[in-house]
Order: sequence, then C-alpha cells, then structure tokens
Amino acid sequence: MVWEALVRIGLRCMANNRATLQGIEAVVFDLDGTLVTSELDFDRIRAEAGVPAGVPVLEFIDSTRGPERERALEVLLEHESRAARQCDLLPGARLVLERLRRRGLRLALLTRNSRASVEQVVARFGFEFDCRVAREDAKPKPSPEPVLRIAAALDLRHNQLLVVGDYIFDVEAGRAAGARTALLRTNKKLPASPQADLILEDLTGLLDYLPAHCKSSGSQKSQ
Repeated sequence: MVWEALVRIGLRCMANNRATLQGIEAVVFDLDGTLVTSELDFDRIRAEAGVPAGVPVLEFIDSTRGPERERALEVLLEHESRAARQCDLLPGARLVLERLRRRGLRLALLTRNSRASVEQVVARFGFEFDCRVAREDAKPKPSPEPVLRIAAALDLRHNQLLVVGDYIFDVEAGRAAGARTALLRTNKKLPASPQADLILEDLTGLLDYLPAHCKSSGSQKSQ
C-alpha cells in the first residue's frame, strides 16, 4: 500500500511538472556540469589569479583594471582551454539533445565560459545549437540578459524557454528573465533549489517532461 501511494504521488508530481512546462519551444542548456564534465578547479584559478576566496572569478575580473585584471583573465583563459580539451560528455547528454531535436524543440547553449572554449567543446563533440551565448556575448549568468538575448535570437517569448543547468546561477538567470527553469543535481552537495520549476537527478529525466512538440500558432514573441 505504501509503495502504491508513493507511485501515485510520483505520477501526480510528473503530471504537474508537465503542465508547468507546457508551451516550451526551446531548451537552453548550461555547458559545464550539465552537458560535459566540469574540469575547472576554481579554487586553483583563484589562487593563481589572486582572486579572494569565495569571490566569483568573472565578477572579480569585471571589477578590476590594469595588470591585475589582465593576469586574472590570462589564468582563466588558460584553464578554460585546458578544460575544453579534457572534458567528457556527461551520461545521456547526446541522447537528450538528439531526442529533443527530433521532438521539434529548438536548442541553445548558455555558459559563463569564453567563446573560444565553447567553440572547442562544440567542435569536439559535434554539438548543434540554434543559438550559443558565451560571456563575451552578454552579461554572464545570473544576469537575465543572456537568456533574453537567446529569446530574441530565436524569436520567442521568454516564457517559451526552459533553462537547464546544474548551478543556482542557471536558475536565477532563467527566473529573472521570466523563463522556466530546471536544476540538474549533478553536484549532489548542491541543495535542490526551491525556485526551480523542475528538479532533475539525471539529464535524461528531462525527456519525461518534454514530449513530442507541436508548434503553437501563438509561438511568436510578443512585441
């Protein structure tokens, strides 16, 4: 009886989440920790670049000028290039991208990484996205700016996007832009964000909530 009750609760939650994601036209994926392994050691980057402990590296770089900024940026770019060469696909990543594409959904990539490192990863794994936004293209997450830029590039409304990532910045950027959000708990130490519309323990779980897609007549973005 207990098992049957748990199954009923699970099915009810799935139905609610499917309803929440109705009208999604495009899925916006984070890169590191979502589609590929995260090979960036930020503690080491901070130590080499002189970034104070606990301070996000990009925000530190943006707040500094002169040789200090140049040195920090040089260290970050070096680590990002190495990570792009060494990272591996996460389980289910290619399957999810291919299935969603076949279901008629558009795909975008949004990362705080440099454009150069993104191009390396995309070339290595043969990823195909309708839109890619790196940190040179817009203010980085958790700002909503890159999410809104993707919506504009795809000619969609912000609430037709689902932002998927493994960190709170992904959820914050998506919510601030008015998009739906899914938190992938690749890092089990990261608590599930109560603000995310969907919590995923595995990326392939996304396929349970985004069935075959039929483009609605009202899919064009509002003016």
